[in-house]
Amino acid sequence: MTSSQGPRPGPGRLLSATVFIGTILAIIAMAVLPLLTPAFTHPALDMAGSAGQLGVQTGVAHRWSDLSVAELVLGPGSFAFDGPDGPGAGPFYDSAERGHLADARLLLWLCLIAGAVSLLVIGGLIARADEERRRATWRIVSRAGATAAATVILLAVVSLVAFDALFTLFHQLFFPGGNWSFDPATQRLVQLYPFAFWQVTASAFGVLVAGLGVAAWWLGRRLGRSEPVRSEPPPSARAAPSEDR
Repeated sequence: MTSSQGPRPGPGRLLSATVFIGTILAIIAMAVLPLLTPAFTHPALDMAGSAGQLGVQTGVAHRWSDLSVAELVLGPGSFAFDGPDGPGAGPFYDSAERGHLADARLLLWLCLIAGAVSLLVIGGLIARADEERRRATWRIVSRAGATAAATVILLAVVSLVAFDALFTLFHQLFFPGGNWSFDPATQRLVQLYPFAFWQVTASAFGVLVAGLGVAAWWLGRRLGRSEPVRSEPPPSARAAPSEDR
């Protein structure tokens, strides 16, 4: 008499939630990284007309943006570099703008760290799991990728008629202190990065999240497939054929 053993259970609820949320955090972090490079920021600034709003040459606007992004990513995070009038004439940003950028830097680093930690945790879980649990984990990654892609597509549709409201809601959630509203007539932060720049950035971010989400969905489905069960041939089929006489 033979007994069959069912497949081992997949990750528990806590680990499943960890993998699901971690996958989405990793997708967000990976989508943010390309947006911090000059390959994106320079064309986005040009599309938004930043140089014209500042009244400077295009290369000058690019340089101020590069200095701002460098402080966001590498530090020191003071954002006190010189303004257009040169050394001793005051920094490019005023104190309120520098405070907001410091908050944005903290949010950026929390996002990047959360994404990196999520990748390490998910990678560790997959590497240490047995075959059945590994496939179950990949299936969770697939569902998370599909959720990220579907969510960002839904938000893109909503933003077609309510981008201003989504933009305001984002800042109210992540900058509850209220130091995110600036005067485009006098403050350089919203002259260098006008509203049109953030529309371009949000569009690029959505495309990246959707692409990465679809990639995670496809990879997770492919690696999460259960191996087909091979049926054992009957004893009569395994027996050696009799010789013809």
